[in-house]
Amino acid sequence: MRGDFLGVQSLLIFEVFDPLLSFIEENEIEVEDLWLDLLLSALPRPTPPIEPTYQSYNDDGELHLPEDLEARAAYEAAFERYQAARELYMDASTDDELARDYIRNFFDDVPSESAIVETLEKSFKPFDDAGGDQLPNAYFVAVQTFIEKFSLRYDVRRPSFNRRMAIYPTLPGLFTKMLRDLRLSSAQDAVLAEPMAAFEETIRDLHDERSPRKVKQCIAAHFNLLEAMLSQHPNILSYNADVKSGTCPGRTANTFGAMCDRAAVWPHAQVLESAKALYGFASDYPGIRHGGTPASQLREVDMRDLLSISVILTGLSPYLSASMDPEKIYLD
Repeated sequence: MRGDFLGVQSLLIFEVFDPLLSFIEENEIEVEDLWLDLLLSALPRPTPPIEPTYQSYNDDGELHLPEDLEARAAYEAAFERYQAARELYMDASTDDELARDYIRNFFDDVPSESAIVETLEKSFKPFDDAGGDQLPNAYFVAVQTFIEKFSLRYDVRRPSFNRRMAIYPTLPGLFTKMLRDLRLSSAQDAVLAEPMAAFEETIRDLHDERSPRKVKQCIAAHFNLLEAMLSQHPNILSYNADVKSGTCPGRTANTFGAMCDRAAVWPHAQVLESAKALYGFASDYPGIRHGGTPASQLREVDMRDLLSISVILTGLSPYLSASMDPEKIYLD
């Protein structure tokens, strides 16, 4: 289970909304056109695509560049899809049964995680508007039960201070999404795919042997991955290109510490220094990156160090990878 609504979104009607209809009937609660209210209050209306800006027209005022023609064709196809979606929405807006079918199809084909969350949050209002405390409370419990049943990494909070019901990502959910995003972005990058695979292999190897040697291999592989990520950051690529061309004095940055100095991604000098200090630990501790300094070793590394240092290093990823989008990691 990914821990997201995406993947189980098609079960929302069966698990959340249909039981609420049964609840309404069993408790003889008078509600009219509930599906229509949900459609109009909670679901996003279809929006037209934005027409692209074209680069050039010929003397007859026609597009002629291949990229402009391709952009125009894509826009026209998107506009046709919009018109079809808008027609379905307008038809559904006139009939409660059609609205129910539309909502069911929406959850089957919903485009993003954030769209599901926002729709579920907004759906509280139609139940609340029906009057009384029973129905909105039943909806809240139904959503909360769904999240717990499918181990989704969210918290649900009741409305307060004139705010609607809110669904918040949890810290475990954010960390899981960050790891998944890191794996996906690494798999699509030829430079990062190999160090990512090597790091994950060292994690799997711990299954059979959780020795200091294996822990050191994991930490070293994690630093290799971060070093590769940082080497592909646009700021580092630009700086090294300037050095090689002679437009910038100095030496190319090709070690983790040197690249940290040149990355210009840190919010404070102490955050930068903490990242470099961890690199210093890996370089100085015997057997991780180098022979190290045996006299500096306070004790042998163990699984505590693997968990703590891996979590810290993973937490640095949004600084080091330009391909990771923190907004999408939070909710998308």
